[in-house]
Amino acid sequence: MQSTSPLCSDRPPALPASREIPAAMSGFEPLAHDERATAYLTMIRRYICGPASDLPESSTATHAQAGPFTADDCIARLAEADRRFAPWLQPLQRSAADVAGIEPARIAAALNHMHHESHRLTMCSDVLLDNVVSLARTVIDERVPGDFIETGVWRGGVTILMRAVLNAFGAHDRNVWVADSFEGLPEPDPAVDLREAIWHDLMGAVSGLRSDLSAVREAFARVGLLDRRVCFLPGWFADTLPRAPIDRLALIRLDGDWYESTRVALESLYPRLSPGGFVIVDDYGLPTGCARAVDEYRALHAIAAPLVQVDRQAVYWRKPC
Repeated sequence: MQSTSPLCSDRPPALPASREIPAAMSGFEPLAHDERATAYLTMIRRYICGPASDLPESSTATHAQAGPFTADDCIARLAEADRRFAPWLQPLQRSAADVAGIEPARIAAALNHMHHESHRLTMCSDVLLDNVVSLARTVIDERVPGDFIETGVWRGGVTILMRAVLNAFGAHDRNVWVADSFEGLPEPDPAVDLREAIWHDLMGAVSGLRSDLSAVREAFARVGLLDRRVCFLPGWFADTLPRAPIDRLALIRLDGDWYESTRVALESLYPRLSPGGFVIVDDYGLPTGCARAVDEYRALHAIAAPLVQVDRQAVYWRKPC
């Protein structure tokens, strides 16, 4: 689908057999039977959801504080946020807790989830992973032209699964694009979106979900999936997505959390989505500006395709043919 670009990886040398998926399952030939494809994808999913002992050491050493976090920890962080964001909070006569919109116990639960899931290559539940595989197979089976992309990949688990899906169903004419700052979430301007700025401050407890490009590449390589069809777009979305050398897309997965990240991704990528392709929005249910960006974009472009709920947080829709 895409010509090889300088952003795409060369296939790495063979890795030790102890870390490889068996050759019969990791080859680049189509897996002829659903049973074999299912077994292969099950092994890949076990890998991306595996414990920390199975992951590269560099990919698990990014969190600023060891969990678990308590409600008292979050009250203290909110008090610090009151001081840091006083110039924007005082005119509103509100506290950081008011603007965050979630009580400290729930903030602690969210941070503990992020901390716990830091021992994996993905934070996605089985339901979310099922959604990626199902929609990817749909566009492959229906021959919807285009590549796959995730914007906001963290440790790369979902994009590893996307690449494995291409193997499983013999889709040799597509690339997987891996777009992330690899510097954590961008810092929102409190004058523009105070809630997101406060959440960014709170997520400093987990290093703003910073990941490492070399560790993500290694995570692909460990299962034989780092090749020329895996294309990295490191940098802030506003810098990378508008000029990314992507012709057509069949599957877009947005996981950028904030309003601006979501808006830029939609503006840059949706026009390249083939009719019949899908957009998944991981963060639609978060207390950030993601949903607002999606709703504004859909309204501006008169997109009437229904939003389908995947879980309490994620949604998707299909571009009309």
